[in-house]
Order: sequence, then structure tokens, then C-alpha cells
Amino acid sequence: MSRTFFKQSILPRLATSKQKRNMGFTLIELLVALFIGSVITGALLFMVVKLLETNQREAARSDTQREVQMAVDYISRDLREAVYVYDGNCLVANSATVNTSQDCTGLLSYLPAPIAGGTSTLPVLAFWKVEDLPQNLKTACSNNATAFSSSTALPAAVAGVPCISRRMYTLVVYTLDWTASENWKGKARIKRYNLPQFTDSSVGAAGTQPTVTKGWLYPAGESTGFNYWPLDKNYKDTSGYQRIDGDTATNANNQVLLDYIDRNQLTSDATCPDDYIMTPKLTVFSERRGFYVCVKGRESNGTLNQEVVVRLQGNASGRPGVSSNSNVPLPLETRVLTRGVLNKNI
Repeated sequence: MSRTFFKQSILPRLATSKQKRNMGFTLIELLVALFIGSVITGALLFMVVKLLETNQREAARSDTQREVQMAVDYISRDLREAVYVYDGNCLVANSATVNTSQDCTGLLSYLPAPIAGGTSTLPVLAFWKVEDLPQNLKTACSNNATAFSSSTALPAAVAGVPCISRRMYTLVVYTLDWTASENWKGKARIKRYNLPQFTDSSVGAAGTQPTVTKGWLYPAGESTGFNYWPLDKNYKDTSGYQRIDGDTATNANNQVLLDYIDRNQLTSDATCPDDYIMTPKLTVFSERRGFYVCVKGRESNGTLNQEVVVRLQGNASGRPGVSSNSNVPLPLETRVLTRGVLNKNI
């Protein structure tokens, strides 16, 4: 190959090829590469977002299920100490029964309006339990222990206080509440109302008698009883049984136990085992519910241990990652045998 041929033929081609390499990609090549990269990046981002949404949704389900389980455990522990549980027949007064017998004169007629049921509340579970006196009353009982062995009148500091047993009756009512609230985002929530004989603030100034909680009346005395509390069983006129006093429980201790409970489920599936009474009864409260119980043995009037089936359905709707229009039901059930020993037949 001659030097002349190399200069005239090979060198020009090499120069042209080098110039083309220095020119870079064309616009079409860049657009194609950008499109392919965008598709791949978009697909990856879509997968990441879906994974995050799935993880958040599963976390919401897990949180709701854990909280519902905790609520079921709490209610179960509460129920085990019950001495009398109201069933669906005793929550609401039957006008015919009130005037003809002393059984089931209706508890809800004597409770505060937010507890007794309305357009956005549903009373579900009510029972009496025995619990410890407040610590300040226990201290007062200890300080005046010698007074119980003498024939003189008891000091005012312990007058009317059950210092011997150091235990008192408390009425507990669980309700399903779906009142609109900025603080609570679930479809409904469970509230716990309690009416104890005494509270920490019952002790007044020195030398004064402890104040009984407003609306509280002794539920197991000679003149009244669990199934017709707070009425005097020995007095009845044409209008029915009469309250022992004219007071009402207006100072409700009504706290939220659990949010994210279902409201619109279980109507068609709400059933109870044989010999159990659905509480509350569908014929009285037709509102669909995600919380109801089945009660057995109420007719013993506190002389036998009762059995209660508690059915709860949580719903993660409204939690982060779960739309408020979604339906994520999480049903749970437990069966409780009350273990209260007061007044029980042996």
C-alpha cells in the first residue's frame, strides 16, 4: 500500500469517523432513551408506592386487631368480677311487666341520656360488680377501726361506708357510640360508664360524712334488687314501681375504651346460642351494630354465676392507609363465666 493511497483514502475515512463520534447522540436517540428511562422509573416508583400502601394498610389492620383484642380482654376481666349482668329483656322496661311483676323493670330508664341510647348511642352491656373502696376511704376505715367494736355511733368519717368488707357495688355500662367527633376517626367507638358508690373525691372536710356518688343506690337491699334497681319493690301504684329517691345519675363517668369499631355490620349475623338472650335486643334497638353480647342466667338475680358471650367487630376504616369508605372488618369473640361470689348459692 503506497503512502499516497493511505493519505488519499484511509486518513479521510478515519477523520470522518472521529468527527461523527465527537458529535454525540442525536435528538431522536435522546428522546427514545428518556422515554425508556421514564417508563422504567415510573414502574419502579409505582411498585414502591403500592408496597408502601400495602404495608401501611396491613399495619392499620394489625393495630386495629391488637386494640380490639385488648378491649375484649379488658371487658372480659371486668365481666369476671360481675355479680349480676342485665340481658336484653332487662335493659329496656316492658310496660306490661312493670305493672305486673318485680322482674326487669328496665335499667336504661334511670341512666343518663348519653348512656340510655339515642340517635348515635347504643347501650350494649350492663352489670354490677364489687370492687375495692377508694384508698382514702380505706385509710379512714383503718383510722376508725376501734369504732366498729364499740356500741357508740360511728364517726362521720366512716358513716355509711362498708369498712368491714372494704368493697362496694359499682354499676358498669358499655355503649357503642358513633357521635361525630374530630378526636375519633373510626366508624364507632366503645365507651365505658361506671357508677361507683364512692370515688376519690367522696371524702370531704374532717368530721363530715363521705358523699355517695349522685344517682347511686344500693342494689341488693331488702327494698330493692338488681333486676328492678333503682326501684322500691315494696311500693307500687298504678304507674308502676317508684324510685327510692327522686335523683338521677347526671354526673356520668363515660370514657372511650376503644375507637375503630364497626357500626354497620352483624345485623343479619347477630345470633346467640340456645338459652342465651341477645343484648341489646334487635327488636328494641334495630340499629346495626359491631358490638353485642349474649347473656345467660340473668333470671337467677345474682344467686348464680352467669355466662356472657362478647362479640366485637373492629374496622380499620379511617386509619392511615385505609380509606374512610373502605370496609376492613376484624371480628373477635370471647365467652366469660362471671366469678363474683357475693350472694351466690353453693
